[in-house]
Amino acid sequence: DYLYPMDFEEFLIAIDEKKLLEIIEQSYKTMKPLIDSLHDKAIKLYYDYLCIGGMPASVLDYIQKGKNVMKFNNDINGMIITSYLADMAKYTVNIESIRNAKIYNSIPAQLGKENKKFKYSLVEKSARAREYESSLDWLISSNMIIECNSVKIPQSPLKAYIDENFKIYLSDMGLLRSLAKISVNEIISNKNMLYKGVLAENYVAEILYAKNREIFYWQINSGMYEVDFLINIDGDIIPIEVKASDNVTSKSLNYYIDRYKPKYSIRISSKNFGFNNNIKSIPLYAAHLI
Repeated sequence: DYLYPMDFEEFLIAIDEKKLLEIIEQSYKTMKPLIDSLHDKAIKLYYDYLCIGGMPASVLDYIQKGKNVMKFNNDINGMIITSYLADMAKYTVNIESIRNAKIYNSIPAQLGKENKKFKYSLVEKSARAREYESSLDWLISSNMIIECNSVKIPQSPLKAYIDENFKIYLSDMGLLRSLAKISVNEIISNKNMLYKGVLAENYVAEILYAKNREIFYWQINSGMYEVDFLINIDGDIIPIEVKASDNVTSKSLNYYIDRYKPKYSIRISSKNFGFNNNIKSIPLYAAHLI
């Protein structure tokens, strides 16, 4: 089995917050909101996780610094990235390892676009798919990056309805923050809200991929309407929308619901638990329970 970075559930276990985990799980089962103080605490820990990620060395440093994210040693994730890229060079020929590094370094920019569809031109201006495809495959198979395939028709099996578009996420939140050069302070103080949506989406992608080994999203009209993720739950295709804040309006999810009438929908955001208009509201800190 492949060992993934710690997800948020494992992070809470590592920092001795099992009781909080149990309370979150209970609320998930009943869809009843957490009391405000616990909800605020869980959201704060989610922000800490965005900063640190799930690499054991990073989590250990956070624990050793008294769980004070402002004292976290930012160099750790940078050093992990450097050693990743150095490792690539051992297993690939020189030109291949250069291309691997270029793809890996392009991911913050790929995710920063409004339409997050992967573009080779963001790796290098003159880049062609055939030159970079084997590098992309190498990074995916090494689990350093996560591929999310676009689906035109949301039916089971989803794999049968994928098209040529795809998105790429990073396998660890701390590494993404480090690669994107986002400071801890920006996340904790709620600055940079635009990119915080990217972090939230990557966080959910990481969790869904670790559980399902493949993830999908839906889009039509060149991304005019797009739902972040689709998953198969007991034979039903369920759309998942991710929001970084508690502003949860979404024309894409509404369009999808009108068109495909899913059994129910899921919205992951910083809002508390709830179930209204056939949409399950799931807080970001409970995404691992889906």
